[in-house]
Amino acid sequence: MELLWLPFSVATILFYGLGQVFAKETRTNVPSANLLLILGANVFVIGVVYFVVFREPNSFPTKTWLLAGAAAALSGGGYVAFYESIKHGKVSIVGTVIGAYAPWTVILALIFLKESMSPAEGIGVALVVGAMLVFTYGRENGGKKTELLGLAFAILAFFFFGTSAALAKGVITDLGTTNFIGVYALVCPTLYALYWLTSQRGRFELPKSNKSILELSVLCFALGGITYYLAIQNGNVSIVTPVTNIYPLLTIAVAKYRLKEKLSLRQYMALAMLLVSILLFSF
Repeated sequence: MELLWLPFSVATILFYGLGQVFAKETRTNVPSANLLLILGANVFVIGVVYFVVFREPNSFPTKTWLLAGAAAALSGGGYVAFYESIKHGKVSIVGTVIGAYAPWTVILALIFLKESMSPAEGIGVALVVGAMLVFTYGRENGGKKTELLGLAFAILAFFFFGTSAALAKGVITDLGTTNFIGVYALVCPTLYALYWLTSQRGRFELPKSNKSILELSVLCFALGGITYYLAIQNGNVSIVTPVTNIYPLLTIAVAKYRLKEKLSLRQYMALAMLLVSILLFSF
């Protein structure tokens, strides 16, 4: 049971990593708000089905439900802030800022959730964070400066994602994963719909091609959300979050073969560091 978080974390990495590969294959110019609306529809259907199938009737204080709603809203707000950041700034920079939220979650978990780490786990987390730094260091920015507004949204997403993960762990301990996923399935699609209505004024369009690949992509993202919260339920969020955040490296590894992209020496180094970290988490 102590390592039950690991298979769920691996599943999350697979879903998010493959989801990004499929998203890249669509290469669509459809507005991001429309993509979030499609993601919201998938999250709603899968989340409601999961809730109905696995729900165990119980009653909880109103405060607990409100905290669950807040954790879900922060996660949904993080995605909205991410899409706003890439609209105004260079994705290679704002994406790096947002992807570094794991240490913030670790800090919150150690202070407020009173989580602990073994020496091996601490080294493993350090290697994961180090691998992400190696991966992002020196990425090309095309000679353009990131707009301040894009950076501001990236920082906002950073705190939204990091705080949401820590808050979700505390709520899931009381509420259970199934109930939290039920809340998530209602709150996030609602936020995405509001974002779509505000930014697109009700206009909706699908890409002219690769519709099935696009659906496969958002389906992976929706399933990854469920396995992510199951991992949090069964392990310390201070460990789960850094581990699951390595999914971009899986994207790169799969893209090497599926999209015929090349890995750099720096990316091979990052992958090697991650393999060592996974071994340390088993001790």
